[in-house]
Amino acid sequence: MQEIQGRGGRMGVSLNIIEHELSDLGRVVRSEGAQGTYAAVRLYLASDSALSEDFLYLCDDADDPGRHSDFAFLYVGGVDGEPARAAVLSILSDCSMLEILNMLSDVMFRYAQWERALDESCFASEGIQALLDVSTPFLRNNVVVVDPALKLLAYSKDVPCDDPITMELIKHGYHTEENIKKFRLNKRFEPWATQEGFIVNDTRRICKYVTVVYSFKTRNSFSVIIIMMCNVVNPAEWLYDAFGLFIRRVERYVAKEYPDEKPSGNMTDAFLRDLVEGRLSDEASVRERCIHVGIPFESRFCMFYLEPDSDDQALMPRVLADVSRVVAPAKTFLSGRGLAILCFNCRSDACALHCMAGTCPVSGASISSRLSELLIRYGMACGRSSKFTVLLDARVAFLQAVQACAMGRRAAKSDASLVDRQNWKGIFSFDGLALDYLVESEVARGEELFGATYACRVLADIAAGDERAKTDNYLFLRAYLTCERRASVVAERLHMHRNNVKYRITRIEDVYGIDTEDPDTRFDLMLAYRIRDALTVQNAQ
Repeated sequence: MQEIQGRGGRMGVSLNIIEHELSDLGRVVRSEGAQGTYAAVRLYLASDSALSEDFLYLCDDADDPGRHSDFAFLYVGGVDGEPARAAVLSILSDCSMLEILNMLSDVMFRYAQWERALDESCFASEGIQALLDVSTPFLRNNVVVVDPALKLLAYSKDVPCDDPITMELIKHGYHTEENIKKFRLNKRFEPWATQEGFIVNDTRRICKYVTVVYSFKTRNSFSVIIIMMCNVVNPAEWLYDAFGLFIRRVERYVAKEYPDEKPSGNMTDAFLRDLVEGRLSDEASVRERCIHVGIPFESRFCMFYLEPDSDDQALMPRVLADVSRVVAPAKTFLSGRGLAILCFNCRSDACALHCMAGTCPVSGASISSRLSELLIRYGMACGRSSKFTVLLDARVAFLQAVQACAMGRRAAKSDASLVDRQNWKGIFSFDGLALDYLVESEVARGEELFGATYACRVLADIAAGDERAKTDNYLFLRAYLTCERRASVVAERLHMHRNNVKYRITRIEDVYGIDTEDPDTRFDLMLAYRIRDALTVQNAQ
């Protein structure tokens, strides 16, 4: 893998491109160290008194370049001739100077038209795909553009493609988990996030062709990545220059839409923040903006929220970059002190309270399992909203996720454990904490009112009895009710003989006057357990 500095400079056609275009007409000789970009080609006339640095002058006198050493000349000589030393380029061929002038004028015109089309597209904010559409005849190879979450933003529609990785990206609209694993295995992310200029990879370990990559950097990672697969023409200096003309226009879009602090893009971030912060609630407006950012108005939505401790804010940029990659193709955006994730890729109605393998478009792992692994590494907690199906409900879902995150972080620091209510380590679902939130909302009167219910008093008596007799009836009854009174399951969970389960529950019922056969009693007792959990967390603050 090698690194090549990106091309910049003024508008016009580079000497590399001109040399390439001339190569089919004869032998082209370039002066050592010659570089430059030219807006037009002109015939040199001895009567010229004012030459311009913007022009490349054609001459057939080998002495003319030496008389004007501050300006660029293309010397046109015969097949058996010698190049002009002072000329930036010399072409030795059977073509006349007029034929070469016409050919280069046409090249200059085509490139000028291309740059004008690029700039008009930028001015009209038509997007990256429009820029690529007008660039395909000049780049010739297959090009794809992806965002920080490796979602497809644009691709060459008129260039045949037989590379499996690229075809899969175009088919799904994002890189699958399998592709991302290959990128990690081959250590692609680090150069994308750190190296400047074009990165040429000729190993063919992932793509079957040589690739030329240009990534736009943020403070800690990358934003938009442009990948050219050299399936038509091989990498060369002229191709890098043409690629650079396209990249400079994409850069205008990236600077506006993907600044450092907005990994999902300015337009998407602004839209989602307007939603979750309550500034956008009109259905017609929401539907219209959904079209522009590529988010459906109706889908199987879920909101996640994570926030570092106050002394961990310095970690946020790195967390942001990692989360954006891990949860792709979900949308990641900053809100306040935390990081929110909007997922709308679930494929199953059955995935109501937690993510299941096979229900995500990324094969092999759900978004929750991928996010859970990252949370464990950072030692962070994440809140998860209830499922919702209309984007107008995003604000409520966001508030649910924020509250679930806050309760999960507090519970992690107290003696109370919410592990039994977590489908994924580090992720706390509001569905499992709704009662805890209710108790928190009534904290001033909570213990007096909630704790005074019959079921709560029974559990308080059982807990007190355990304290005196050093027993564990409180935990046993909870396991019995949680396992829906299935003796074999309870026995396996508590590592006891199933015959002892019936004996112990009968003993508890007799001592404390309860009947677990009664569904209302079971419901009241399970509710009481949840209330006592919430009160325990409150008292621990």
